[in-house]
Amino acid sequence: MLGRGVYRASTRVSDWQPFRELMPIIKNADILAANLESPLTIAPVVTRGYALCAPPAQVETLRDASFDLVTFANNHTLDCGQTGRSQTLLTLRAFGIRAVEPAPYVEFVNVRNRRLAFIALDDVTRPIDQPAAINAIRDAKNRADTLIISIHWGNEYQAAPSTRQRSLAAMLSKAGADVIIGHHPHVIQPLEIIDRGKYKTPALVFYSLGNAIFDQYGLEDTRTGQVISLVFGPSGSITYTIRQFKLDPKRGTILQLPP
Repeated sequence: MLGRGVYRASTRVSDWQPFRELMPIIKNADILAANLESPLTIAPVVTRGYALCAPPAQVETLRDASFDLVTFANNHTLDCGQTGRSQTLLTLRAFGIRAVEPAPYVEFVNVRNRRLAFIALDDVTRPIDQPAAINAIRDAKNRADTLIISIHWGNEYQAAPSTRQRSLAAMLSKAGADVIIGHHPHVIQPLEIIDRGKYKTPALVFYSLGNAIFDQYGLEDTRTGQVISLVFGPSGSITYTIRQFKLDPKRGTILQLPP
């Protein structure tokens, strides 16, 4: 999230590089991806709730950290209306960053002789259309080696996934999702490995990775996040590494990465 207090911090902190502490991990990634919580736009705010829009120039933060892809399907996508959404997509693409809009849109990425499919879902703004999601997943799975889903779901500040999250995880993985990465709770929720029967490998479900760059400091748990490294091996195998970090919400940066 690059707006609000994070943007203000970026204007007052000299040499502001929020992802510096993660660079040893992320600099060599073939694909570096995240959920983008803030529209990048100068369009006026239209939402009545919290508005997380950030100036378009904040895209340089993503570029400097070498992000390749962001998913843009969450309850803040339209904080600055359709104009803000459109400007965000144009800004990202102008800087070479792929933007994954809500399903049925699918983004395919070819890397190291593998084809990855990315699908983004938002179950917070309104319940996802489950039949449509299943159709999109099945179609993408037939055209890719590995299918990754980024989903906005769950309840804020809850350390355990809800019954609905678990139900959706089972449905999405059975339909063909290999990896499910969740966000919205703003705190870390656990990993679940789901056996999918007809598929040789289980699905990995990261229910919530917590916050990365954000300006929340009311609850201590919102100042912790995780970065996940995925390695896709032969025959559909996936290995993963989880690194947990602290963030400084007042400076809008990653604070430290444990050894």
